[in-house]
Amino acid sequence: MTTRLFDTKYGYFDQENQEYVITRPDTPRPWVNVISNGDYGIVESQAGGGFSWRTNANLNRLTRWSQDMVKDEWGKFVFCRDEDTKEFWSLAWKPVCADPQAYKVRHGMGYSVFKSQNREIATEMTRFIPRGEPLEIWKIKVKNSSSRRRTLSFTSYLEWLCGVAPDTHREFHRVFLETIYDPKTQILFAQKRLWELKNKKGQHWNRSWEYTGFHAANLPVKAFEGDKESFIGMYASEKNPRAMGLEHLENHQGKWNDSIGALQVQMELEPGEEKSFAFLLGMTEKQDEAKQLVKKYAQPTAVENSLRAVKQYWQELLSALEVKTPDPAFDIMNNVWLKYQAISCRLWGRTAYYQSSGAYGFRDQLQDSQVFFYNDPQMARDQILLHARHQFLDGTVFHWWLPLNEEGPKSKFSDDLLWMPFIIKNYILETGDERILKVKAPYVDGPAETLYAHCKRAINLACKRVSRRGLPLIGEGDWNDGLSGAGHDGKGESFWLAMFLSGILKDFAPLAQKQDDKAFAGKCRRESEKFKALVNKYGWDGNWYIRATTDAGKILGSSKNPEGKIFLNAQSWAVINDIGDDQRLAKSLAGVKKYLAREYGPILFYPAYSLPDEGVGYLTRYAPGLRENGGLYTHAGNWAIQAFAKVKDDETAWSMYRNMCPALRGQEPDLYKAEPYVTPGNVDGPNSPNFGRAGWTWYTGSATWMLRIGVEWLLGVRPTDQGLLVDPCIPADWKGFTIKRLFRGATYFIEVDNSAGVSSGVKELFIEGKKMPANVIPIKRDKKSYQVKVIMGKN
Repeated sequence: MTTRLFDTKYGYFDQENQEYVITRPDTPRPWVNVISNGDYGIVESQAGGGFSWRTNANLNRLTRWSQDMVKDEWGKFVFCRDEDTKEFWSLAWKPVCADPQAYKVRHGMGYSVFKSQNREIATEMTRFIPRGEPLEIWKIKVKNSSSRRRTLSFTSYLEWLCGVAPDTHREFHRVFLETIYDPKTQILFAQKRLWELKNKKGQHWNRSWEYTGFHAANLPVKAFEGDKESFIGMYASEKNPRAMGLEHLENHQGKWNDSIGALQVQMELEPGEEKSFAFLLGMTEKQDEAKQLVKKYAQPTAVENSLRAVKQYWQELLSALEVKTPDPAFDIMNNVWLKYQAISCRLWGRTAYYQSSGAYGFRDQLQDSQVFFYNDPQMARDQILLHARHQFLDGTVFHWWLPLNEEGPKSKFSDDLLWMPFIIKNYILETGDERILKVKAPYVDGPAETLYAHCKRAINLACKRVSRRGLPLIGEGDWNDGLSGAGHDGKGESFWLAMFLSGILKDFAPLAQKQDDKAFAGKCRRESEKFKALVNKYGWDGNWYIRATTDAGKILGSSKNPEGKIFLNAQSWAVINDIGDDQRLAKSLAGVKKYLAREYGPILFYPAYSLPDEGVGYLTRYAPGLRENGGLYTHAGNWAIQAFAKVKDDETAWSMYRNMCPALRGQEPDLYKAEPYVTPGNVDGPNSPNFGRAGWTWYTGSATWMLRIGVEWLLGVRPTDQGLLVDPCIPADWKGFTIKRLFRGATYFIEVDNSAGVSSGVKELFIEGKKMPANVIPIKRDKKSYQVKVIMGKN
């Protein structure tokens, strides 16, 4: 029997099947699934909206889509029509929006299922992407629940885009599209004679789309359609298209239409009879490749086997790290959804409903790659090497770049280049693989060097880019892109960056020492202490640390400011990187509690800016309380949790976690609005009339950080040079918890006993019954499994 967790009027978590089940289509916002196999991807909303792409969701999109959180009316639809009565409906709620007898959507790992019943016809449409193949499969099961024989037609509908999105000038773009129906294979192909990417001569508007879209079914095709006007009808809509009034589709194809893709199949069902079939949609570089895929999936067993392989893959990938605590919201987010969100969306899909992207952000996907530490560190290593190839010889990096054309802006953000040494340091701490520093990767504008050299160039440049007082320049942003005006003229300083850089230098010094680069190791230690001293000399405001100064010398984050009085990141990272003494750190965290810790999570700063300020940046142009202007930024909120966990303030750390946790916030769905199963990028702050409303879900770097901080700082199981440290910061009323953790090849099954009723402290630690001298699990590297028993209490 299914265990329903965190049930609301819109849905619940199905713990056994690792799914979120949506029980009605009219959710407060589109609640989506972002499904990708690392190359091909789709977004699926609970109503049936969404789009498809390959490699890059903006440069190489297959189907048209327009972002609209209210209508959610662009998608790939399937109409079902009773051929006797001519009544019709859609298998997902959109676009017909019929009143179904039953409706349920199950978003799972790598698939979504739309289950509905209309006019006594039960349908179940499962959409998924096979492993390693550039297509999606719409597996459809149909059952006749009536007492009479039924003849049904099923008609697909989608709009081809075939290239760069959005194609807003449709009258222009349509003249380059072409549909071709192959009667032998019954495949509808789509091609485009224009791709906005530059050709080999560097010309725009003179290159063909280098793929072929294809659409097919594994039932005989009764009719097809490639023309939108023929299908929809002038002044009609997808809700009641002209095609549903025709005996069959009209078989238009060619170069002269507003190109769409529609296939019509038909079946007969006796009372109680059930049948299955599938539609296929995808894109390949050659037509023959598409034909082979269609031939393969003409066999129902191939469809079933492929779906089974997808489910098995995700189960194996996610199960390397498993937790069981007295907090079911913590468990379900860490065991399933945070990992899936970070991998399927942020790393592989790089797009979602709130933001359609496709780019790799240098700082973004580097941070996201930490999710692989717990299950497949090789994939983190691959991500690091990919980013290294997007660094320049002078140490700078792309802020972001687009796969396919490799174009992007050279970063003017002062933190971007530093995430390379930060992530490599964390990777080595996790894996012990110091050999990665000797692996070579080319620069954008130069030959290959070791990753150690890449890191060294980044660190040296960051240490060089300083103000007259010796503090790091903020540039056009320093993680907070919204501080875009503070350092445009090359004078504004970032105290947060000084803290971040100080920690990187401190941690990188031992790595340099091991590379026998004693001079650089010494420089790292000296510069680390220098930045720390400068922050304390110029950055202490009396009760907390200031955030930055602008080109004009204005202080951001001062108690004297009427707006932007105290910033979260400056206080969090002062603790994370041990910048101040105990007294100062305690005061700064007290400021966080007083001004920033709110009922929906810690806000980024307070108070919000009420008027635009060009000298600060575009964050002041948001409405007060929205996003970076005094809202909760989930990414930064997680760092605050780490800071409070580090000082063992379990009450504040867990209060912040619970206030941010999507599964718990989702218990107020009409206020929260967003999906309760993935993290949002932001939540409206107290200056907003919609205080507590979430936005920008899925495509946010907060998922990996919520996972890391939950496991490593709340449960306290984190890597060190000596081994796996167990140092919990948990609610005192917990009796204990368990965690399965992969670390340096070995798998540890850790049971933590808190019979003592404390929030922190480890009294004893046993490995296979043998008592250890400290609360550190020694490094094994033997690919074996070990039972670990931890007794909490005062040592």
